[in-house]
Amino acid sequence: MYTAPGRGFLKVVGILYVIFAGLGILLGLLGLAGTAALGALGASTSVLTLLYVIMLLSSGYGLFLGIIGIKHCNDLRKASFVRICGIVDIVLRSLIVVWGGVTLGFAGIVLESIGLVLPILFLVGASKNVAAAASMQGTTVDGE
Repeated sequence: MYTAPGRGFLKVVGILYVIFAGLGILLGLLGLAGTAALGALGASTSVLTLLYVIMLLSSGYGLFLGIIGIKHCNDLRKASFVRICGIVDIVLRSLIVVWGGVTLGFAGIVLESIGLVLPILFLVGASKNVAAAASMQGTTVDGE
């Protein structure tokens, strides 16, 4: 049976995505419950609510990526789709790095840049599979 060259990257990173996304969803839900309790006491919680909603959305997308990475790690027919998902993740997380730099300065850039490790490894695995799919079809990576 054929083993895709990016299989290991996608499977390991996909499992890590699922674990971290699960933790993020749990913390986001707990945070929303806490802000609801603070809101009931009369405190202003609009910024906290927004941050927890963003956390839930980000964790939901991370869960989606993890499932996609695990499910399609050895499927060269889905390699382009997986790579597009990885590119979207890099773009979104790069925006978070910029936001972290604006709000927290240099320390924010360093801390948020650590969060780019998994998306980069995901993209490396997906790109290896795209290259393998292209070589098996006799075309270039972009289908030209």
